[in-house]
Amino acid sequence: MISRWIRAAALPVALALGPATTLAFETVDTLRWPSEGLFAPTYIGDPLMPWSIFAYGGTMYDSNVRRTSTAETADWISRIGVGGRYTARVYGRQSIALDGYGEYRSYDELGEFNHFAYGLRGAWLWELGNQLAGTATVSRTQRLEDLAESTTKTMIIADRFDVSGAYRFHPDWRLTGGIGGSRVENESRAVDTTRALGTRGGIAYVSPLGNSVGIELRHAKGEEPIDRPGGIGSFLDNEYEENEAAFTLTYGLGETLRLRGRLGYTERTYTDFPASNFSGPTGRGAVDWRVGAKTVLTFVAYRVPDSVIDVDALYVDERGVGMGIHWAPTYKLVLSARGLSERRIHRGDVLAASTGLPPRDETTRVIRFGLGWEPERHWQLSTGLDFGTRTSNLLARDYDYTAFMANLRWTY
Repeated sequence: MISRWIRAAALPVALALGPATTLAFETVDTLRWPSEGLFAPTYIGDPLMPWSIFAYGGTMYDSNVRRTSTAETADWISRIGVGGRYTARVYGRQSIALDGYGEYRSYDELGEFNHFAYGLRGAWLWELGNQLAGTATVSRTQRLEDLAESTTKTMIIADRFDVSGAYRFHPDWRLTGGIGGSRVENESRAVDTTRALGTRGGIAYVSPLGNSVGIELRHAKGEEPIDRPGGIGSFLDNEYEENEAAFTLTYGLGETLRLRGRLGYTERTYTDFPASNFSGPTGRGAVDWRVGAKTVLTFVAYRVPDSVIDVDALYVDERGVGMGIHWAPTYKLVLSARGLSERRIHRGDVLAASTGLPPRDETTRVIRFGLGWEPERHWQLSTGLDFGTRTSNLLARDYDYTAFMANLRWTY
């Protein structure tokens, strides 16, 4: 059935909206718990129920909250949050999936950064007959701007929608398509909103085991106005157009190996700032490899031109590699060690271009250690330790930090 294939990809996304992972809380927020079925078949996870609620609280010590090269400021950061999810079959083959969370973070010394973050998402999993199925999703998130890019409290609100579908014209072949858009607001800027709208279409071969290989074409248009103090280098009507052609792959070798990714070529052109046009190979790939009954290795690599509203540039040429090891000696205990290296080349900073400075070229490296324990059903206690550094070609942009965190979560 086509619905199995497309819903297998859609459901984890529709139900995975979690707490904002800014700063080092990501280490505990992304632990692979055996009770969630992430070490199957060694440990069988709890059944996925139609609804659930959760609450959590944690604290973190960060040695360099502002991510500065000098005059580092250490602080204790506390958080408390609640959330839930709900799935239901509405009528016939039509289903909905809803999830969301709200979280408050408090800084002990740097109280000006206290804030409330949230995420809301709704998905309609639709199906028409035996040949046509897909998902329609809308979401909104609010988070704090990356403190490595801002010296003041700035909230970012992102609204997104996506509609996708697949048509099975042959038992092993699918025609795929979709449309999606985003609107992102940064309250600290005079021109505070960026917009994007894109379409995609492709064809994929899907084996009886669910493995797939395909080709996908994407086209997108967006608005990225540039505003600078004093009107220096301001392009308020700046627009871009992006085209991508890519091969896609999803492959699984039993329970031992999972591979998914896309590899293609992307071109992005700007109306008012053509010097920042992008063209080149792009892609993402991820591998989960079970090297033992209780041990999983993960690998990830990517290169993408990404419009990051936190940074003072049109887009960022992101190139990263990472790996991790996850070990669950018992059903109640999990340990992890992960490393990530990401290089960011900032394109389209007209202020830098007007002064003759080179574009920002920065590399961030993070090593994370995590430990999780479920003393009894519904309760998860986790701790983490992070070491991070950033090197830059510009003066006073380097930094390093150490962070330790602990978190307690209850789920029902």
